[in-house]
Amino acid sequence: MIKYLLLILIIIIIININKIKSFEEISIEISIKEEEENGTIIVDLRSYIKSEYILNNSNGYIIKFVRPCLNFYIDKENLFKIRSFKIDREKLCPYDKYCYLNCDLYIEKEEIKLIKLKINIEDINDHKPKFKKKYYLYEFDENILIGYRLQLEQAEDKDLSEKNSIKNYYLNLFNITYFPFKLNYDKKNHLLELILIKNLEKNKKYLFELIVNDGENEEDKCLIEINILQNQQYNNNLPPIFDFNLYKFNIFNLNKTFIGKVHAKNDFYINLNNNNKQIYYRIIPLIENSNLFQINETTGEIYLNDKQQINLFDKFYEIFIEAFYLNYLSSLTTVQIYFNLTSQFNNNNNNNHYHNDDKQENFIQILIPKLFQKIDNKIFIKENISVPITILQLFISSSSSSSSFYSLDMITSINIDKNYFYLKKLDQQLFELILLKTFDYELIQNIYLDFILNKQNLTKKSIEIIIENINDCQPFFNQTNYFFHIQENNQIPFLIYTFQAFDYDYLNQFIYQIQTSGLIYLFILFFLTNIFKSNII
Repeated sequence: MIKYLLLILIIIIIININKIKSFEEISIEISIKEEEENGTIIVDLRSYIKSEYILNNSNGYIIKFVRPCLNFYIDKENLFKIRSFKIDREKLCPYDKYCYLNCDLYIEKEEIKLIKLKINIEDINDHKPKFKKKYYLYEFDENILIGYRLQLEQAEDKDLSEKNSIKNYYLNLFNITYFPFKLNYDKKNHLLELILIKNLEKNKKYLFELIVNDGENEEDKCLIEINILQNQQYNNNLPPIFDFNLYKFNIFNLNKTFIGKVHAKNDFYINLNNNNKQIYYRIIPLIENSNLFQINETTGEIYLNDKQQINLFDKFYEIFIEAFYLNYLSSLTTVQIYFNLTSQFNNNNNNNHYHNDDKQENFIQILIPKLFQKIDNKIFIKENISVPITILQLFISSSSSSSSFYSLDMITSINIDKNYFYLKKLDQQLFELILLKTFDYELIQNIYLDFILNKQNLTKKSIEIIIENINDCQPFFNQTNYFFHIQENNQIPFLIYTFQAFDYDYLNQFIYQIQTSGLIYLFILFFLTNIFKSNII
């Protein structure tokens, strides 16, 4: 009797514990426009939750952000209303076509509800496309063949969304009656060209406007002049030629901004005069790496412009550089920039601090949630865990009392999709690593991550993520049907067949059962635990 009472008591306790641990999760996705005034209501939570929460006020409720959400705050008068500060999308997501923010809140009264809020920051057309120069001059030989392509310098637009970015270019030819060029804009490949479609006329000059439009009548203009010269005037001029069609540079230290140098020259032996002409260089602007790099226009030296925006998950960055005289453009060369930050740490013995000249030490402290097990520099995460989830936080500290602004980069030792993680900055010294996609133990068992503090020197902290196996694969036999021929009057018991199941989890937690449609007691399934096989006798 006492045993039964204890059993009932245990069952009641388990049920109540499960009730306490369980809570409802509500996902809300909304869109707001950038540059809305401070205090704009972005969402009223009462519109998304059950009817018992729809009240005129929030008395008795506790509503808080799970972790700080710097661009938003909770209304003090009505906690169900979430308001935003004024957001500049171009500062928040300067290189992304799409800009999303994720904020988690919890609502507590008699029970707890988790609100997962995903906010899309919509781009507005608040930036006008602009050309770098207002006047461009080109000179061509009269014998240039039809089909020749002259690449033009494109305008830049800080608005990157499909709706508000540059839509098209067109020409204003004024009163030109014969124009032998056609304008071609290849938005996908970032090419803006004038293509020669008719024969050129001698001693002709073409003066016209190039106009850029971003879709809402936001325009900018530049003036282009093309002079057609005779052979003796042109004197067999050719554009400068790069030494190589492809340059590759490896970067081992983000603190050194110099990347490498490209070089072009006039390689046409007949024309000796051009050897003394100044060659100029420029980077063709691309949305994917806009403003990350800069080039000295006279020397061809390439520099890292904004190391804070370098994504070390990318294998390399590719940029296109153009060399030209003041009146003539060349063909392009390609530059690939690889980031390899492993070798610089070989002598550091994986220490998490580094001394500079002022004897200042920077420290990276890794904080692991109780949900995960941590041993030394290893964190254990089960495969196929629910995502998104914060797997660790990183706290930056310094031996110096002066305040500093820190930035953190992360690299991995294996080639995985960069979208598995999101390194989010919570405040001046605190970062969190969010797992966005789950790992499959059957494909990968461990991941090595290096966190690098970009300041006056490099501070590094490493951690290994161990993927734990769970029983998520279905066992299977090597065939689905078996046929046995048994002679009558055999001495029993006797072995008919040995079955063996397979499981990609390799946990060997098989339980064999037999179902029969005839005489049930004629067959016995015998499980051999030592070799994980099953015999039928």
